[in-house]
Amino acid sequence: MSKTKIESTPVGVIQVKQPMVRDFSTGGGHLAGDTLVEGDDKIVTKKWQGYAPENLKVVGKPMPPMPEVAIPRFTGTALYATRVVLPNMHHVKLLTCPHPHARIKSLDTSKAERMPGVSFILTYKNSLKTYPLSQELNFQGDPVAFVSAETEDLAEDAVEAIEVDYEILPFASTIAQVTLPGAPDLHVRRGKGNLILSPENDPHYDPNATWVNKHGDVEKGFQEADIVKEFTYSFAGAMGVPMQPVSCVAKWDGDKLTFWGMGQGIYPHRAQIAKALGVDPTTIHYINKYNGCTFGGPTAGRILPFIAYMAKMAGRPVKVALNKNQELAFIAIKPETLTKFKVGATKDGRIVALVHEIHISAGAQNAAGHCSIELSKNQLELYTSKVPNWKSMWYGYKTNAMIAASVRSYTQQEVKWAWESMIDEMAEAVGKDPLQFRLMHISRPGTKLSPAKDWHKDLGQRYEIENGALTYDSFASVEVLEEGAKAIGWEKRNPVPGGTPGRIKRGIGLAMSQHHGGQTGYHEGEVGYQREVPADAGGPTGSTFGAEVEVNADGYVIMKNALPDSGTNHDTALAHIVAEMLGYTTRDRVRVIWGDSDLAPSTDEWHAGRTITLQGAGVCSAADKLRKDLLRRAAADLKVDVATLAIKDGAISSTEHPQKKTTFAALAKANGGAIRMTGRGVPSRDGQGRALVKGVAACFVEVEVDTWTANWRVTRTVYCHDTGLVVNPLVAGADMHGSVVEAVQMTTDPVPWDREFPGTTHYSVGYLSYRLPTIMDVPEDQTNIFVDSLEPRWFYGIKSFSETGIGSVPGAISNALYNAIGVRIRDHAITRDKIMEGLKAKGLSV
Repeated sequence: MSKTKIESTPVGVIQVKQPMVRDFSTGGGHLAGDTLVEGDDKIVTKKWQGYAPENLKVVGKPMPPMPEVAIPRFTGTALYATRVVLPNMHHVKLLTCPHPHARIKSLDTSKAERMPGVSFILTYKNSLKTYPLSQELNFQGDPVAFVSAETEDLAEDAVEAIEVDYEILPFASTIAQVTLPGAPDLHVRRGKGNLILSPENDPHYDPNATWVNKHGDVEKGFQEADIVKEFTYSFAGAMGVPMQPVSCVAKWDGDKLTFWGMGQGIYPHRAQIAKALGVDPTTIHYINKYNGCTFGGPTAGRILPFIAYMAKMAGRPVKVALNKNQELAFIAIKPETLTKFKVGATKDGRIVALVHEIHISAGAQNAAGHCSIELSKNQLELYTSKVPNWKSMWYGYKTNAMIAASVRSYTQQEVKWAWESMIDEMAEAVGKDPLQFRLMHISRPGTKLSPAKDWHKDLGQRYEIENGALTYDSFASVEVLEEGAKAIGWEKRNPVPGGTPGRIKRGIGLAMSQHHGGQTGYHEGEVGYQREVPADAGGPTGSTFGAEVEVNADGYVIMKNALPDSGTNHDTALAHIVAEMLGYTTRDRVRVIWGDSDLAPSTDEWHAGRTITLQGAGVCSAADKLRKDLLRRAAADLKVDVATLAIKDGAISSTEHPQKKTTFAALAKANGGAIRMTGRGVPSRDGQGRALVKGVAACFVEVEVDTWTANWRVTRTVYCHDTGLVVNPLVAGADMHGSVVEAVQMTTDPVPWDREFPGTTHYSVGYLSYRLPTIMDVPEDQTNIFVDSLEPRWFYGIKSFSETGIGSVPGAISNALYNAIGVRIRDHAITRDKIMEGLKAKGLSV
């Protein structure tokens, strides 16, 4: 019987390949020539870093994940922190605050300390001064005490024995509460108010807002407008749901700490623990190879130093694995937002004036990140580059809520839900098709942001600035719309929302998302790197991404990086690139070592889809150095000109004298051991990457609604991305399925405010009543479209797109529902009850 080889074949994937040289839809990066010259300083970049996207053997080919990373997951042997079991290990349980805002008046742990098996109790009274627990508790779920004991049951019993008397303080947990006259002052320095302000020397400073930017004359613009509309949208907050419980383990051997963590980094968390404990970071062995998802939130990060300290004080290993009813307090959330628009347009549909106002609950912090970071302005940049007059005002508030941060991307769903709903509503107001209305207004290659500083001060400081302006370049905004519309059958959507007869109605909607392209930065040897890490800096900075690539005497290539794997398969993509750069026709000879500070070089943490770009900067830099070094060694050994050598599958031969050849293995043996190269990469000064590398995506959705019951479902999705060049279509397709699933969940299920305690004015911080999506909620028919735009500033034209489209899904679903039944839901989340209420108002329900 003959055997049939099983091939890895993507399902539901369409690749649209654009030419390397093109004079259409370009800002200059795809014109003829092999260099780019950018900015006022005329910085020269070799196109595709010298690795052109042509004649590729590995990059762009569908392959399964790296076996050493994926197989332990599938077989149940992957070492998550949750699975670490050590001799004499004690377990930690928490006592948390039941109130949204309180101060501990008295705390008595004496009874708990005398209970059997208890080894240590940590409270604000005995916590480290360098990393204290607070006596003032700022949200429901804030930790009061940590108890370690021989078993989980004994630890829980001891927690129950702790006596606490709380002084319940006035609170403001929501935007509605914090903006009321007379709202309690939550600022750590009383009298400062709850509105977070930018520094007075910031060009976007405003005494009455957190962050303000503007362009043109808004009042004049509205006077010129023929149509003026106002819209208001709310987003109730959302969260990711890691499958792995928040967990970590600490074990001391003398002054040496071994720590098994959970999160998105190795060295940054090691540094955090070292700083809190006042120890040398090199005395900490930090291990984090596997996570059961993290989704961007600083999972467990807050508790790591506490657990390390407790292990020291208990004199034995300790482990914490949070219960689901406590976990949400330690996982960052997507914030509650309230967004208002005032939009003016001419009769032909052109927007001539726009005012954007957004209020954001930052939670129990004074950070203005959601309001101030350039990343949050992506949708503003996408839609206002052609609008002559606009103003954007951001208001961030400290509240008695969980901390808001990056959760499956930063300022995505919580910001873009409103933008995409407004664009559809404005299209209807001016009598335009939503697709055509977007095509009228979106940025595209050749579009200028001028002056760029009007959109954000950081844009005005980028190295690529020319005469104060930035020009969009490799940016497939038109293509993601046109290709997505073709795949979904846009021409079949209802011409009149809700206009089709019958009980069961279908509709099609779309939404867009601009996002950074993985914060693409600079690698060693580039001018940008030299400016970010000057020669006198004394080595890599905290935001440097490091990697090692080596060839061993057995001929295998080993790639080392310290990033943990959270199901992201980033090492699979990086291994593709290394194999391609070193001349392999398969990935079989590449191995990876990761997730361990004793085995892999220092690097920053991953988030924002920056593994393929910023960690990739270190990996590609190392692989480039290794390739050149191997060629140099081979030329010297074979006594030929290095320019005449070719590499294929671990062999180096002369093109002029084919009999002259050697191998990677032979060169390593001659070296007396591995030939190893290191590489480093850095983001730009504001962390958001090269100014001209932006990503864009569009999501098209078809929904079906039963107008009698208000039951509804997503029947089809088309997820269209500017990918630069998709490295592995098989893994990328799977990643995009996960992206849609999570975005659908965030569309339909908010933070569970008030759900477990009816009548209260706060929320439960548990997942106990939180509805998790199942396979029944996932659209069976999903088409992923990858537009290979071939970003000219990066190796092989690659850019990151793992997070680019996820912010578009809620708006696409909302717009599809409106097309189906004519009901516009402006207040997140989308629920059956809201649909039924809208149907009744229109007289469509039975």
